[in-house]
Amino acid sequence: MTTTEPASPLGRPREFDTDAVLDVVVDLFWEKGYGATSVGDIVDRTGLSKSSIYGAFGSKDALYEKALDRYLVGHRKALEERLINGSRGLDDVDQFFDGVEDQVRHSQTRGCLAVNTATELRTSEPVLVQLGARHRAAMREAFAAALTRAADLGEIESDRVDDLANNLVTTALGFGVMVGGGASPSEVRAHLASVRASLRNP
Repeated sequence: MTTTEPASPLGRPREFDTDAVLDVVVDLFWEKGYGATSVGDIVDRTGLSKSSIYGAFGSKDALYEKALDRYLVGHRKALEERLINGSRGLDDVDQFFDGVEDQVRHSQTRGCLAVNTATELRTSEPVLVQLGARHRAAMREAFAAALTRAADLGEIESDRVDDLANNLVTTALGFGVMVGGGASPSEVRAHLASVRASLRNP
């Protein structure tokens, strides 16, 4: 999506890719957090003027909401690809957590932006909290889809699906807290191995 900035001094409007700007802003908020990120930081990182930022997104709060939504859209695509549209039951769950391991290796100590948001803004930004709640519901649905296939394949008992789906949501979010708190990749791998073993050996 392309957005037109206010006219330049020469009178010609300039255009920028809104999605590309949001990707940059996601990275900035993920790196620094909402409170520590100033509008000046956003200007410096994106190269846009304050007037362009306010004209395109309305406010810092609105920009953060759009950035978080874009981040969560990417996560939901991963949920669909690995869990909802899979065909292998528990192996699909394993593939999802392989992705978690990859994120840990690449995000260092950033953790999960959705978890960070829930921790930092849980009492002050209800719209963002609602986005997080919808994300948790989407995760639960995706895990349940994969676990239902696992039950159909005889890998788990069907009466375990709901409880396991809830537990896996908590586990996935918990990894975000671990990483944000400085857990090493080896710690995360050890916990992932434990989770995988518990699915197959109740």
